[in-house]
Amino acid sequence: MENRAYTEVIGNSNAPFINSLIPLSATLQNYNSYGAAGRSVSGCSAGCYTALVSGSDQGISDGYGCCITSTTLMDRMGTAGLTWQAYCESGCPRGNDHFPFTGFASTSSSPNVFTGSNVSPSDLITAASSPSPPNLLWYTPTDNNNMHDGSVSTGDAYIQNFLVGSGSLSIPAPGSLLATSIFQPGHRTLLLLWWDECAKGSFGCDSNNSTPNVWFGPTAGISAGHSSTSTVYDEYSILHLIENNWALPTLASNDAAAAPMTEIFGSSTPPAPTTSFTTYTLSFQGFDFDGANEETITMNGALVASVPSVLTAANGATWVSFSFDITSFVVTGTNTLSFTHASADCPTLDQVRNLVIADQTITVYNNATAENINIASSCTNTLTYQFVNQAAPGGNTSSGGSSNGSCPICGIIPTGSPTILLLAAGGLLGLASSFAILTLRARASLQHTKRRLRN
Repeated sequence: MENRAYTEVIGNSNAPFINSLIPLSATLQNYNSYGAAGRSVSGCSAGCYTALVSGSDQGISDGYGCCITSTTLMDRMGTAGLTWQAYCESGCPRGNDHFPFTGFASTSSSPNVFTGSNVSPSDLITAASSPSPPNLLWYTPTDNNNMHDGSVSTGDAYIQNFLVGSGSLSIPAPGSLLATSIFQPGHRTLLLLWWDECAKGSFGCDSNNSTPNVWFGPTAGISAGHSSTSTVYDEYSILHLIENNWALPTLASNDAAAAPMTEIFGSSTPPAPTTSFTTYTLSFQGFDFDGANEETITMNGALVASVPSVLTAANGATWVSFSFDITSFVVTGTNTLSFTHASADCPTLDQVRNLVIADQTITVYNNATAENINIASSCTNTLTYQFVNQAAPGGNTSSGGSSNGSCPICGIIPTGSPTILLLAAGGLLGLASSFAILTLRARASLQHTKRRLRN
């Protein structure tokens, strides 16, 4: 995937399918596409891709030609007896820039590289369904599908069709990726949805150039719902993680020094298969929310959403309804939910009411009180709520709310972290890179007195 900031995808209502993966996935909030901890990556897009497969940006930039002579991850895999295949959609219009396999001397003419004009997701799906699927599968979409030229919502729909077709996460349609043999008993598969960069200076890019990434792999021991705040991860960290998985030697000093993101894995024992999981939802009404990123919502310090995430016109002087899936943010014990008001909207007295936390069957907390969350002396005032998971030690408490950053409300969430969707275990870890997508299932519905918009 291409050129999107973390907040443009993760927690954004424009990517509902990608966000639906989040309760079963891990993600990194501060992933650095241009390098971290003194390791630089330049010349992206091209440099990001070469860094990911060779441990160096190789000093190249977009439009470079063949052939780089450095050793690659694929060379190391071949020496170790591991197999790989790489696919580039519809004739690979961006060439080496988004598909490094054609840019290195050792792989450019490999029979494992597929760049024909008819290459489509069905080719990767066929490979994944084979009796002996490759250890590593890679797929690069075109710029129309990878969010580079198309919208976030278009890319989200593309990924949904790729992964589950007309089905769902629990029952993917036949012919979709998650319905293939590598996600069935006998395999232990990790799916990485990766964006190469957040283009410097583009909308939404912060000082770390944070990009989205989703690590989906319940049977690979992924810590479901984990959202890392570490700032040391980059392209070299992904490479190091892959190298460690197959006990391969590192390629260069960059990947050797990079932290391999082991925190995204929970227990080394895959979770027991199950077809059900608990979902927790936060809903509320906001008054006079009249601009983008009006309120920043965090749960236990992790970003849930900036709301309204997408509004094309002011909706001041009316109550607007919002709903967000917070399953991946709920922890055992005390949970802290915070609303921080945008300083740019200082004169406006925004309010929140009817705040509800619920799972599929019961309402965990319901507060019908309107809360003024901006005061004249503090344009960035924060309203904080707290609720206690029933499983936490120390029992339960309950109290009301206040509007000045000290508003503890204690409800009871009856269960802990969500149960994992049925996927099976065993075998080597397979990596599929370069698709797309998000963190936290976000749904936003806007109710107006005369109209209803649903994002």
